[in-house]
Amino acid sequence: MIVFILSVYLFIGVMLLSLMFVNSFFRGKSSYARALGALCLSLQIYLLGYLMEVNVDTLARMKFWNQIQYFGIPFFPTLWLVVSMLYTGRGKKLKGYKGVLLFVIPFITFLMRFTNDFHHLYYSKIELQYTNNLSVMYLTKGPWYFIQMLYVLFTLVLCTWFYFQRYKKSTGDERMQFRILLIASILPYVSLILVSTNLGGIGIDYTAVILPPCIFMINLALTKYNFLEIKLLARERVFEDSSIGMILLNRFYQVVDFNNASLSYFKWMHANLEEAYLDQILKNNQALLSSIKKLDERVFMFFVDEEERFLETNSRMIMNKDELVGFLITFDDVTEREILKKKLLEMASIDELSGLSNRRKFRESATEIFERALRYDEKISVLMMDIDYFKKVNDTYGHQTGDEVIKEFSGILMELFRGTDISGRMGGEEFAVIMLNADTDAAFQKAERFRKMIAENIMHADKKSFQITVSIGVATCDQLTQSLDMLISQADHALYEAKRTGRNKTVISQ
Repeated sequence: MIVFILSVYLFIGVMLLSLMFVNSFFRGKSSYARALGALCLSLQIYLLGYLMEVNVDTLARMKFWNQIQYFGIPFFPTLWLVVSMLYTGRGKKLKGYKGVLLFVIPFITFLMRFTNDFHHLYYSKIELQYTNNLSVMYLTKGPWYFIQMLYVLFTLVLCTWFYFQRYKKSTGDERMQFRILLIASILPYVSLILVSTNLGGIGIDYTAVILPPCIFMINLALTKYNFLEIKLLARERVFEDSSIGMILLNRFYQVVDFNNASLSYFKWMHANLEEAYLDQILKNNQALLSSIKKLDERVFMFFVDEEERFLETNSRMIMNKDELVGFLITFDDVTEREILKKKLLEMASIDELSGLSNRRKFRESATEIFERALRYDEKISVLMMDIDYFKKVNDTYGHQTGDEVIKEFSGILMELFRGTDISGRMGGEEFAVIMLNADTDAAFQKAERFRKMIAENIMHADKKSFQITVSIGVATCDQLTQSLDMLISQADHALYEAKRTGRNKTVISQ
């Protein structure tokens, strides 16, 4: 009867652990979910081997199934510890050789059990005993068995301590979560005592009896009281199938879940979603991290394959009644929208014919330069220009040729006035330039250079060649200049003087 009850219990345990393994290892995306899946697998192998062991009647078969158990049993204490470290934010300590070192003793235990017939250091004696009409394999512990038990005790103590530290800081549902995790980490101590004392003298492996409920409790804590409830709120908005990247965080900014779309966006940032906390994931993207924590909606630019890509981020709090339980972060590729917006802004600020800033954009840029000049006591000069007898060009060669003249004139203007100089078409044949860090002499010299370049340039229309000239007025900001309008007005008066006195000349405002 005992064997039957134990067998049914173990069989149910194996089936449930199989489901938990698939759900955690293959469906879970967080690192601790996969570690929990590996823990379920190791315990599943252990229980399956023990189930077969108690249902065979020869010592050879019992020894065989006992060996099968050791594909799982040496590793579950380490995996138990790994789950607790990842979930409580200590995952960094598992990187590199430190993570490997945790598996050294379990791996030695695995080898010691499979070579036990040669040295008897793990089990000093294995024999078949009959108790209450039951055939039981009695195992006398060797020295390495106790080393393994000390290692198990060490991992259990660490797990309990990690969960207890988080339990003290937690509130609400999270406090219930860590209470369950604490109970689950304490129960294995009971199994160690029962195995050591062989309670009842019937040779039952109490570890195999007590561990399944512990794993179920851990699974419950990491689902019901953590990501399951939050997931349900988020998945109602088509979490998995959305083209928008989504990341689910708990209230400590620890990654709980993410959809497939988010993976590609984090490649743009050269960030790794396998990290436990958002601060670690975005350690090289502090502006983005700050925006998320402030719940700002912003657009960030990244270079992907040497092309500009734009990512819009948005953060939302997830509340359970009046309690904050987490955050939903969304990432949306808005590259097309931002490029279109950029083009529309350019169209709104660039004169289509000349390619220069239009009147509105020129005044915006000139205002910024003027205010900076006043703030830092810098010299600025304004050049107002007008193509001489432009109406005559239109009347003689047609408006199409007039447009070509505007284009060629603007091309020369952009070529000469670059860097901190701002050029604009003010309308018709009138142009303006504002020069930063340019006194009257520097502005006059550059204006004259441009005037001569225009005068020497040969233009063509209807197989005929012709030349144009330009008149320029120059004004430089001084202590008496109170506004940009005043400075432009001074340059305008100088331009009028240049046209009045013969054109094709540069006049400095007096």
